[in-house]
Amino acid sequence: MRRILTPCGAMLLCCSGAAAPGSEPASERLRGPSASRNLSPIYANLGIPPLADARLPEAGAWQVGWTLHWASHSVQTPGERRSLEFDGETRRHDFHFLLGLANGVSLSANLPFIRHSAGSLDSLIDGWHGFWGMPEGDRPRQPQDRLRFGFSGENGFLLDRPAAGPGDAELGLAARLIDREHWVLGAFARIKLDTGNARDFTGSGDTGYSAGVRYRNDRCATGALSCHLQAGIARIGDIEFDPAADDSALFASLSLVWEFIPSLALLAQLDVHEPIYATAPLAEDGIPVWGTLGLRWTPGRTWIVEAQFNEDLNVDTAPDITFILGISRGF
Repeated sequence: MRRILTPCGAMLLCCSGAAAPGSEPASERLRGPSASRNLSPIYANLGIPPLADARLPEAGAWQVGWTLHWASHSVQTPGERRSLEFDGETRRHDFHFLLGLANGVSLSANLPFIRHSAGSLDSLIDGWHGFWGMPEGDRPRQPQDRLRFGFSGENGFLLDRPAAGPGDAELGLAARLIDREHWVLGAFARIKLDTGNARDFTGSGDTGYSAGVRYRNDRCATGALSCHLQAGIARIGDIEFDPAADDSALFASLSLVWEFIPSLALLAQLDVHEPIYATAPLAEDGIPVWGTLGLRWTPGRTWIVEAQFNEDLNVDTAPDITFILGISRGF
């Protein structure tokens, strides 16, 4: 017998958190990768895409969510002709949307809001480093809770006052290429629009494009472990403060997600992309590499809540530490 969902029934399903017919259950997204980003002021707005799931929502299913990246910067590279310094904090709020279309295709949109400030994390991070005996890097040479993004030279920049505004919006299409019982291979293309402000480090000042492939396997050694791979190339566009910079960069990511008990998963992730700068000292730190650890929890059939952090594994190529919080829902 065909089941008919009345308007009252649909409202009850929505309010109770139960999955409506055609919606994607949260159990699928529980094992998804982290949307971890490199929030270094010179890389954050270039349109290098974060790792995303190769498994797409079915036609008519959709997801909405919010993710906060809260990064603390600490870089000081003096030089005879040019010097580079990043001191302060960045909070990036991403409001994202994903819609499943017909024939294994999805449409995504991401609208960021970015704020740079002196912040308040310095004492907390100093205490964390001291407790574990971790190196402090450039932190002892920089004042507590100060904002300064500075690069001296002919095409230099300086941001020493709080700045906030919309970032560069992102639109994407993804397609499922191969779908087997336990693994999926897909492809994607994205465009980053020039909607932010390059002078305030809320945008790059140019349009960017990216394309690549994604892979997901839900039986990596054990049925409780999922693995994700992503690789591709991003077209960066022109960068005002380094005209000699490359206009493209390769990127890659690997993520492992372990559902160690029902509705709770532990994730570990490694992200890397090519350096693009040619001018010293922007070009001196090498390949940006950062690692992410976190937990993800699904309190019902439609909600996902997550908490993560990432650290620069190649010092000064990414923020000293970034905390990530997120919540999303499928419909």
